[in-house]
Amino acid sequence: MKKDIHPQTNEIVIECSCGAKFNVKSTLKENTRVEICSSCHPFYTGEQKILKTGAVDKFYARMKKAEELKKKAK
Repeated sequence: MKKDIHPQTNEIVIECSCGAKFNVKSTLKENTRVEICSSCHPFYTGEQKILKTGAVDKFYARMKKAEELKKKAK
């Protein structure tokens, strides 16, 4: 085996935005932050988070208002 061709590995800490921390070996030299991990990802936790956007709610409000106006016109 050739010597001195493999990258140096360091033990670093990966910190998730949910607060979970993982100790891993990596070629990175400093600790890293991630947005999502296996502790908080819906695939692993089994919980589904539904995000409501304003555009969809506004659309339903307009449709409801249009139906009410049609009923008043009759």
